[in-house]
Amino acid sequence: MKRLISIFLAIIMIFGSIAFGAEMEDTVSYVKDSDLEEWGILSLYSIGKDVSDIKLDKIDSKVTTDYEAYILGAIPMDKDISSEVKKILNVQKEDGKFADFIDGSGNDLVNAHVWGVISLYVAGEDDYNKEKALEWLKNSQNTDGGFPIYTGDNMSDLDMTAMSIIALNILGLDKDDKEIQQAIEYMNNNLDKRENCESIAWYILAKVKLGIDVEEPLYDRLMKYRMDDGSFKHIKAISRGNYMATWHGLMAMSDYQKGYSIFAQLHNKNRFTDLKKENYAYKEIMTLINKGVVSGYLDNTFKPNNNVKRAEFAKFLIYGLRMDHKIGAKTKEFKDLNGHWANNIVALAVKEDLIKGMSKGKFAPNDNITGAQVATILVRAKGLDSEVSTVDGSSWYQGYVKVAKDNDLLYDNFNPSAPVTRAQCAEAIYNIMK
Repeated sequence: MKRLISIFLAIIMIFGSIAFGAEMEDTVSYVKDSDLEEWGILSLYSIGKDVSDIKLDKIDSKVTTDYEAYILGAIPMDKDISSEVKKILNVQKEDGKFADFIDGSGNDLVNAHVWGVISLYVAGEDDYNKEKALEWLKNSQNTDGGFPIYTGDNMSDLDMTAMSIIALNILGLDKDDKEIQQAIEYMNNNLDKRENCESIAWYILAKVKLGIDVEEPLYDRLMKYRMDDGSFKHIKAISRGNYMATWHGLMAMSDYQKGYSIFAQLHNKNRFTDLKKENYAYKEIMTLINKGVVSGYLDNTFKPNNNVKRAEFAKFLIYGLRMDHKIGAKTKEFKDLNGHWANNIVALAVKEDLIKGMSKGKFAPNDNITGAQVATILVRAKGLDSEVSTVDGSSWYQGYVKVAKDNDLLYDNFNPSAPVTRAQCAEAIYNIMK
């Protein structure tokens, strides 16, 4: 049964991605043929297009949001943004708000604050008062759960609410915190009343940033704004698309397809000092990082060549399979997991029959995981156990290795007896997520 389900899902993914790609390419062409600025550049980068040869002039403005937008377009182009980041840092007020104007004045615009938070996040800058920034944003939330365009206005705005959800998440709140729950409730209660392409797109972008699955009906609603030429229209009543609605649509399409946020992607782009595009498994590592499956170290390294412990791989596996919401009770089956940080993660992996102990009462969480163990776990995770057959005179893992190899699950330079590195584990987890 597991095998049939795996085949069925694979077929759906293959044909779904082909259709989706065709839709996206028409939209890409429309954006590329437009008069590009920061947001158009960002939308193209979000789907993996090379934007290095597009012209983007330096900002000379009095408005803070112009500098914040510039950062969003300049990072994909590998431009130096240090001066723009410094300007934004300098406009944070005593109460935590990022000022409306670059001289530090102006307290009216909520978006100047929201995009101050988001632009500094994507730039990898944490050297500002995040506690006060969070408190200011919380205080700006209306009683209906939404956020206004102007400070003190009790009229909430759909787009600003979705943008504020992203900023709240960056400032440390998650989907279970009351402020985000109230904002989501506002979006759900009001989207039908004042719906447009941009509001749906921002809601999709906010949900992806929170790690919430985007419901297919919500995505279908977005696609109803898409025209035959690939453009998106602002409202259903008009008959032609426009550039602003289209880059919104493209970014939301991209986040929906990738399953991770463009803002997380920018944040992680230059985050790790020991990861370069030419490195082995770079794409796989960055995909897992952007999805929140794996993480780096406090010194801004990933350490791709470090060996992975058995407990660590259990975490990679559970998060890669998006089963982390099922993590619950701890296990008493393995004495060497008593007080261990990964106890409840391993408990779930064992319960799901993905990984087993080394012997009765022993899991060996701090032992290096070997290639043979990884191959066995990958086969189980893909529901391919029934294809494994014992080969007389061979090692216990030979059948698992053969099945893993036949299904393109193994990583580069596979060795059943050797410890597996973080980069190799990333490739392995990426293979079962495809």
